Amino acid sequence: MPDPDSRITILVADDNSLNRELLKEYLDALGYQPRLVGDGRAALDALAGELPEAILLDIDMPELDGFEVLAAVSADERLRDIPVIMISGRDDIPSIVRCLEMGAADFLPKPFNPRILQARLSASLDKKRLRDRERDLIRMQEALTHMIVHDLGNPLSVIQMNAEMMAMLGTGDNEQLTHITRAAASMGTMIESMLDLTKLESGTMPVRPERVDLARLLSRFDAEYQPFADDRGLRLEFDGQAPHVYADPLLLQRMLANLVGNALKYARPATFIRVSTERHDTVTRIAVSDDGPGIPEAHRERVFDRFYQVEAKEAGVRAGIGLGLSFCRLAAEAQNGTIHVDTTEGGGTTFILELPAAQGDR
Repeated sequence: MPDPDSRITILVADDNSLNRELLKEYLDALGYQPRLVGDGRAALDALAGELPEAILLDIDMPELDGFEVLAAVSADERLRDIPVIMISGRDDIPSIVRCLEMGAADFLPKPFNPRILQARLSASLDKKRLRDRERDLIRMQEALTHMIVHDLGNPLSVIQMNAEMMAMLGTGDNEQLTHITRAAASMGTMIESMLDLTKLESGTMPVRPERVDLARLLSRFDAEYQPFADDRGLRLEFDGQAPHVYADPLLLQRMLANLVGNALKYARPATFIRVSTERHDTVTRIAVSDDGPGIPEAHRERVFDRFYQVEAKEAGVRAGIGLGLSFCRLAAEAQNGTIHVDTTEGGGTTFILELPAAQGDR
């Protein structure tokens, strides 16, 4: 038997004293440390102090029943990760389904079977450990990303400041300064993408959807990207049939910048890039198409993976460091949307972004 002070604590909430004592005996024998309360109110009071690793919660109790306690636990950010196993003499399917839909980890029927109790507690605790480990890894990843972004940002600022000063003083070759400025801007975008990807993955990126005027947004893109298209003899086309979309304007602008920038890199010279919008019921579809070489079949399932690159031999480019499309996928999901690619090798590529349509555009 482990030292009682080091054993995993299980909170037992049941109004029947015989059931509480029986569960106490089982939990003691299994090496757990039980804490016993007799009603729902006492269960919430106990959770205000030191947290248990798991909760065994009876459904039918005075003061607050098990459903009410489960709802309070699920709504509390401090408590919601504690696995709750509902216990009851009820054998009706609707009660079991209701428990699971409300966030319970499992259901344990009365009378208690110690082997089933052990299996369900063990499974629930294993899942909690995995979640805790994943959360720790995400925190470590965030800390590492912030450190890298900070360390890269300082020398990048020096490069940008010196390039601007040389341009003002006229002490450098204009063409070379233009290349330096564009490269520094590209590096700044990569750094920003690394930070934003981490925020999207951890759920800390603020998402504020609103009604966005697509025509106005695309007109800005036309003015901004036409010089880059002209450099390669590309025709930039915008066809806006859907006037509005319900999205976060900053995220949407970043997503379109990534998709259009990607098309500029891969499109064959003297061809076209087309951005079109249309509404389908409750969804606004934004498509960014190019007449490039397409994506080989072996790469199509992975183009949205972080750091994954597809080399375009015909265009002679590699698409940055493979963060732009990853950002697009996570940003689309954060706005209740989707993104996918429609491509045939040798026949061009279309990235299709679907987001909720703005109301009142019919």
